[in-house]
Amino acid sequence: MRGHLTKRGKSSWSIVLTLGRVIDPKTGKSKPNQKWITVQGTKKQAEEKMNELIYEYNRGEFVEPSSITTGEWLEKWIKVYVANSTKKGVRTRETYTSVVRRHLIPAFGNIPLQNLTASHIQYYYNTSKLSSSTLEQHHAILHQALKVASRNERLMNVNPAELVVEKPVAEKNLDMEVWTQDEVRRFLKAAREAGLQSEAFYTLTIESGMRRGEICGLKWEDVDLAGGKVSVKRTLLKAGSNPETGPPKCGRGRAIAISPQTVALLKRHKAEQNALKLRQGEAYADKGFVFTKDSGDPIQMNNFGQRSFADLIKEAGVKKIRFHDLRHTCATLLLEADTHPKVVQERLGHANISLTLDTYSHVSPTMQKGAAQFLGNALQI
Repeated sequence: MRGHLTKRGKSSWSIVLTLGRVIDPKTGKSKPNQKWITVQGTKKQAEEKMNELIYEYNRGEFVEPSSITTGEWLEKWIKVYVANSTKKGVRTRETYTSVVRRHLIPAFGNIPLQNLTASHIQYYYNTSKLSSSTLEQHHAILHQALKVASRNERLMNVNPAELVVEKPVAEKNLDMEVWTQDEVRRFLKAAREAGLQSEAFYTLTIESGMRRGEICGLKWEDVDLAGGKVSVKRTLLKAGSNPETGPPKCGRGRAIAISPQTVALLKRHKAEQNALKLRQGEAYADKGFVFTKDSGDPIQMNNFGQRSFADLIKEAGVKKIRFHDLRHTCATLLLEADTHPKVVQERLGHANISLTLDTYSHVSPTMQKGAAQFLGNALQI
């Protein structure tokens, strides 16, 4: 790189940097690749700035000045790096897009990208009324976007998200509620009174620990009634007459053993569903899903996850929890029964056992007491 100064005004200078040569797309001829940067101050200050830029270039740290705003970059990141990513699932891409457009662009959009600082980001976290777990998600997404801007696109020297001092951290288990065995029994009794499909749906959900999208996306081809297991191969992304499915979370499937009682329940449910098909005739479009509407379409996740679920909770007289807490209930009951955490990890489909142990650390005190009692009995003389 070479550089020279050109005077623009009384205290204004242009630093002209020559970064090799490029081909002019109009003429097809080679020409100097020049970058013009305007600075205010004395000639000496302009020379110091020019030498600084040359030094950064020689060290591979030079960042070409850009007027792109943070909002423009975030929008480009979504369109180029997120929307076309093969490593991110459909739901993940939708979440990233929603967070960027609903929260990050309104917060940082007008700030020039190269002027964005850790202070801007810290202020957003400190003044937000969103939960710590939500802000933790926002930080992870913003960090990824700015990492690409600094490392891949060379639009920034550093990633300001890495310099945030007080990063938001979700409080573990703060929002988690689980049922006791007695509450589970009372709830399933209410589900039984609501109908066979309702009983089968909620029994399998609690016993398997499957996510809502996984249980709604389950097909009969995934159910081995003779072997007593179900295979999680997909998650339902969109219901309706043309349902859309995608891979399970973390991108891999798993097999889950189910009890003889649940096998018998699913057999009865299947027989009832077959009878429904006969009654409906051509009005039933069989798509192979285990849990369906009268039309054969997979059930709407919000119907079972919100409306009927809330009604059954009220009917059973148990404490109100989220649908996802059925999964937490499954794990908690297993761990309290001294099931090995590795078994629980595999059943729930966690990426690693540390996630299982961290998520269900609230079970540790009960397990610790049991362990102490066991050792006390074993060491009794």
